[in-house]
Amino acid sequence: MYALRSSVLALALVLGAAACSSPDDDEQQDAVVEELRAELAARADAEGALAQRVEELEAQLERLSSDRSTSQRLGEVDEQLTALSESITSLGERVDTEAQERVSVGEEAANAAADLRNSLADMRGRIDQLQGETDELRTLYQTLRERVDRMQQG
Repeated sequence: MYALRSSVLALALVLGAAACSSPDDDEQQDAVVEELRAELAARADAEGALAQRVEELEAQLERLSSDRSTSQRLGEVDEQLTALSESITSLGERVDTEAQERVSVGEEAANAAADLRNSLADMRGRIDQLQGETDELRTLYQTLRERVDRMQQG
């Protein structure tokens, strides 16, 4: 941009000097003016190419920024997935622990039920035994009562 301005100023000086010069110098000045115009056109083309390159670089920078933003979002999603995976693993371990505890409690309940059945069977056996002894004692009591009654009558 600065080079373009200096070329325009140089051209203006040459044109101003041309207005004050003689006809012999006109041809020489025309050549200088043409040369300056060519240089000005070349610089304008270079400036256009430079502006286009700057635009390309800005677009590339925008893509890189977008890629970085996408990468950051992917990193955040990855962190969330990692946290979710850890949470699922923790829940899985908790389920396994509770399942083992359930099995353990089930075994204890089965053992307790078996002990209770055994105890009930023992109690029934004792009740039957006591019932038999009670029946014997009743029979003995009735026999004794009958003898006492006969003795009192007789």
